[in-house]
Amino acid sequence: MALQALLIAREDSCRAWLQERLGDGVVLLPADARTGDESVAEIAETPDVALVFVQFDYKSAAIHTSIVESVANAYPSLPIVAVGRHDAGDVVLAAMRAGAQDFFVIGRDDERFDSLLERVLDRKRRARQVPVGEREPGRIVTVLSGPQSPLLAFLGGHIAFVLEAATARDKRVLLFDLSMPGGNATIIFDAAQDYTALDILRDAERCDETLVESAFQQLQSGVYLLALPEDFTIEQLGESTPSLSRLIEIFRGLFDYVVICIDQGLGMQALSDTVQNSDHALMISDQSVLRSRQNKAMLHVLHQQASELPPLRLVVVNYRSDVGMEPERLAELLDLPLATALGGRPEVRIRAMNAGESMLEYAPSDNFTRGVTTLTEQIMGIEAPAPRKKFGLAQLFGRGGG
Repeated sequence: MALQALLIAREDSCRAWLQERLGDGVVLLPADARTGDESVAEIAETPDVALVFVQFDYKSAAIHTSIVESVANAYPSLPIVAVGRHDAGDVVLAAMRAGAQDFFVIGRDDERFDSLLERVLDRKRRARQVPVGEREPGRIVTVLSGPQSPLLAFLGGHIAFVLEAATARDKRVLLFDLSMPGGNATIIFDAAQDYTALDILRDAERCDETLVESAFQQLQSGVYLLALPEDFTIEQLGESTPSLSRLIEIFRGLFDYVVICIDQGLGMQALSDTVQNSDHALMISDQSVLRSRQNKAMLHVLHQQASELPPLRLVVVNYRSDVGMEPERLAELLDLPLATALGGRPEVRIRAMNAGESMLEYAPSDNFTRGVTTLTEQIMGIEAPAPRKKFGLAQLFGRGGG
């Protein structure tokens, strides 16, 4: 029996595009419903529906937002995909905040359709396998630095990628990039955000399962990403100081692992709150006197402000044996245990950044990649990465063939 998907749309051309992309294995049923309550009732009368598509444009955004909210509340395990002719930011954000898992653009996403749909269904399948109320509290690892450095987001991102790969994507991993200037992680990993870390800092209490699935960006690796916007300034937070302690507590209930990247850009209180509420903390430094002195000063203030700190270890980045300041000596000067020294070829890392790819894919045998993998395994107590299992279209809908 063919799989069934329900389509709520104003235009026949939307149905034609979807049916062509889905192929003969999926029957696309046009919905008669025009309101949220009618949509919920129609789904109840069509029990074999495995997916819902909702067309969005400026004219229909308000009513279709209401429909998505009603369906998402009534059927939280049912995947919902918004579809539109354009990816206007306010329309996309309205759809995602209402509860849609993704937004497909007609004509633009032809080649990526299968992979995008796989990602949506993969999210829902994993959410059903691990109910939020049954998930053990997530574990937090913070990567910090006194001075600003793009390597905060680069290292933090790769720790998140190793965690995601090591658990065969069965665990939910968040990369939360608060490093300055804003946008480090989104630029390095070639991501786009409508909902950013700034939004969540302004209203931590709004963070729940629905917001994660509808608004958080998810990278191709499966890692969720929240980063400050590229044009971020501290004035955008206004008079309020973000409650990172409360936000981390919420994250523990929604994610299995959270990797936080932070420097002094949001102030020492924000950095102190983050480190105190972490399970592991890694401070990065290169072998220069400048960086080591800046980190030494930051550590002094951190110890004054924090009543209790998690295990805090040093990671030497951009390590070169010919510089003179050996990692062991640097660890002694900073009075921190040495976790590791990460070398590798800088030009390879730059090429990976410019390509928007992770080193796990771009240069898996590079010393940096091997070092990050070993570091993550050691501090988090995980095993080597396992290959990701592939699913066919029918299996992604939760059914076998036939």
